[in-house]
Amino acid sequence: MDIEIQTTPAAIIRKSLGLFLIIFLFTGTVFSGLTLAFYYSVTKTTLNNLKEKEQFEVDLQFQALNDTLSSIEGDILFLSQQNELHKYLLTGDTRWLDELASEYISIATQKHIYDQIRFLDSSGMEIVRVNENSGNPAKVPFKELQLKQDRYYFKDCLKMGKEEIYISPFDLNIEHGRIDIPHKPMIRLGTPVFDQTGKKRGIVLANYYGQKLLDTIMHSEPVSEGQTMLLNGEGYWLLNPKPELEWGFMFHDKQRTLAVTDPTAWLAIGNTDQGEIETPKGIYTFKTVYPLKTMGSRSSIQAAKGLGDRTDRSRQNIYHWHLVSFLSTEKIAALGKSVWLKFLIIGAGLLMVNALGTLVIAFAITKQKIYRSQLQVMALFDPLTNLPNRILFFDRLRMAAEHSRRYASKFALLYIDLDGFKQVNDSLGHEAGDELLTIVSHQLLKASRKSDTVARLAGDEFAVIYAGLDSLQALDSLAKRIINSFTLPVELTAGRATIGASIGIAFFPDDSDDVVKLVNLADKAMYVSKQHGKNRYTLAGSEVPAG
Repeated sequence: MDIEIQTTPAAIIRKSLGLFLIIFLFTGTVFSGLTLAFYYSVTKTTLNNLKEKEQFEVDLQFQALNDTLSSIEGDILFLSQQNELHKYLLTGDTRWLDELASEYISIATQKHIYDQIRFLDSSGMEIVRVNENSGNPAKVPFKELQLKQDRYYFKDCLKMGKEEIYISPFDLNIEHGRIDIPHKPMIRLGTPVFDQTGKKRGIVLANYYGQKLLDTIMHSEPVSEGQTMLLNGEGYWLLNPKPELEWGFMFHDKQRTLAVTDPTAWLAIGNTDQGEIETPKGIYTFKTVYPLKTMGSRSSIQAAKGLGDRTDRSRQNIYHWHLVSFLSTEKIAALGKSVWLKFLIIGAGLLMVNALGTLVIAFAITKQKIYRSQLQVMALFDPLTNLPNRILFFDRLRMAAEHSRRYASKFALLYIDLDGFKQVNDSLGHEAGDELLTIVSHQLLKASRKSDTVARLAGDEFAVIYAGLDSLQALDSLAKRIINSFTLPVELTAGRATIGASIGIAFFPDDSDDVVKLVNLADKAMYVSKQHGKNRYTLAGSEVPAG
């Protein structure tokens, strides 16, 4: 009877189901364990990758911020050394002031980063002032010029030495004792002006739109999941995803500080130059910015705690900001949940086909490597022209300098600005401008050697690092090839464009063995080319174009 029961189709089915259940539970437990272990491993890797991206983002923003500060430094020193200004100081002829105002208007129009540019004499009287005027820079009439002898920024800037840069607090603009509404972040930068006898005759001062600096930080190729923040040395937010938390020090609101919202984080950020700190609120990746060091330690600062309270802090500590990227616990949890959902799908696939899991892992690793490679390309190359961008350019420039020092060789830096590019943009449109920049990049590569570095610095500004300089004749040929390549009209989709190229050339180490100064010298030489008719080149330190 029992034998018959055991051999019936129903019994076979029951045994098969039992065996299947045992095998399924065993294999399911093994696969579930492997999947769970792998999940924790990938979760950890994902978190580490997130941290790497946060650090990468902070480093990008740090570099962009320092490049901006270096560019402003170059502008300030250029303003103090303008020919028109020194000719006015030498002769007292007020006709030179119109020329000086025209130069200020040109800079304000080109840069779009200065609210005001002005020259004040040693008594504090404004001699020339140009206001940005909502995108239409204009000279302020003589009768509207003001005496600023009692303003803190004038007195502090006038105390500076030659080629020292004065930096005011990074705060909100105050007019007539009140904070501007809407808020207008502002940094005043200046330097004293000395005449040919070495006598201090006044200062040049530029009111820099602080929002431009904040925008630079926010738009420096963002790749992270975190929230970008900028804090001053006291822990007040200059930039925060929640605007209502910003500028607390201007209103004496101590609640609007990181020291209050997350004391543990502030303890680490406020006492360490760079690093990472994890608190119950999330993960903070941070790096300290020292504007004075960025500007060659030729700077002074007067920091402010708030409206009407401006205290000299230059002797107490080095002025600094804290660049922070913040990943909240909610964001991390959401990312973890996303990873978990993916692994549920992967786990189900592993139960069906073990090989599929291996394929998914290989795909994930490859995708991760490709993504990192894409991030590096995005960080170092201009997306329009595919030329090295400003970050990679300075890296190549430093490498060229190190090579020259080691082998006692020389190289030249060509700073190129297109003549007539703005008219192309205005008349044919920005798409035509982009097409023209692409053509220009090809022409520069064609004119240069493969060993040279051709980079796009910004807008219509390019640079060429001419390595292994062996003769001025070869450099002359290169400069003329570049200039001649733009003598004929360029046929664009939208129409015909006529442009030129103004070039400034500086030599390493003859003109300077400091790469930042070398760039500034080449930039100034380029402006000499523009002032003498454009479409030519000028050697650093020369008042007259060479070709």
